[in-house]
Amino acid sequence: MGKLRNFWKGMIAGGAGVAALAAVNAAVAREAPGPETGALGGEAGTFRWKHGEVFYRHAGGEDSARPHVLFVHGVGAGARSFMWRRNFLPLAHEFRTYAVDLLGFGYSDKPAGAPYSSDLYVELLADFLREVVGRPAALVAHGLSASFAVRVADEHAELVRSLVLVSPTGAENLGARPGVAGAAFYGLLHSPVLGTSFYNAVTSERSVRDYARNQLFYEKGFATPRLVAHYYAVSHLPGAQHAATAFLSGYLNTDIREPFARLRRPVTLAWGKQDTANPIEQAGRLLRLNPRARLEVFDRCRQMPQEEHAERFNALLRDALRAEKTAAV
Repeated sequence: MGKLRNFWKGMIAGGAGVAALAAVNAAVAREAPGPETGALGGEAGTFRWKHGEVFYRHAGGEDSARPHVLFVHGVGAGARSFMWRRNFLPLAHEFRTYAVDLLGFGYSDKPAGAPYSSDLYVELLADFLREVVGRPAALVAHGLSASFAVRVADEHAELVRSLVLVSPTGAENLGARPGVAGAAFYGLLHSPVLGTSFYNAVTSERSVRDYARNQLFYEKGFATPRLVAHYYAVSHLPGAQHAATAFLSGYLNTDIREPFARLRRPVTLAWGKQDTANPIEQAGRLLRLNPRARLEVFDRCRQMPQEEHAERFNALLRDALRAEKTAAV
């Protein structure tokens, strides 16, 4: 009888704990502020894709002589095209620029049932280039999205003129598909209470601030209250956990070694010398796979050269795009 009593006490205590977590999750959802809008500039647009509406911005003249550029943000909680705010409009003075919020991120739709995977994002980028940009373009992509861009250039070469890859993954880091442990973790993260609680913990304001200060930037001053507030707000938009859960479980990983070696389009690698998430040694591995690629190293920089060294990064993009334009004449 005592064992039965203890069992029910444990069940009641566990139920109370789950209820408390659910209450905390609800409070986080209610109290999360709305994200800043309009920081990127340009005009807003929507691409009606088969899995949902995809938000983007565009700027610059539409004359045919201008090279077209598509900026693709990295992948992670709170990620969106906001990360290109120091590059998007400065480049639009000379080029036609687009910046997309990938499905499941930013202001794009975040359907719970979408098959979030690297294949999905490769297909999305190819369709966006084909149906929205409407002509071959340069892809400027960050982190895991740089891996998607490599695959687009390999599988749909007619859509891509050149690549600028910022701290790309997929040579070793984030290249392997999830195994049994990843599948189990994915199931846990989909738990309505426990999964949401874990997601809220890794996307708390403190976690966002610490990640920005210790992983994204070499100079901690770039992790401003404005930036932290924006990433926090975006990571708590309704449905934001779905794509992030697939990412954390490894379902967005993709191995780019063979596609990268096959590339014939011009490729520039932009890498922070002090990047600890994707160490600079990985750049050497990519250069050995494709000696035609060019490497630009940014000292006193981690994952975000486009922010920490915006002027130099923009000059790098202009040089690459002008060279592309000259070669096309």
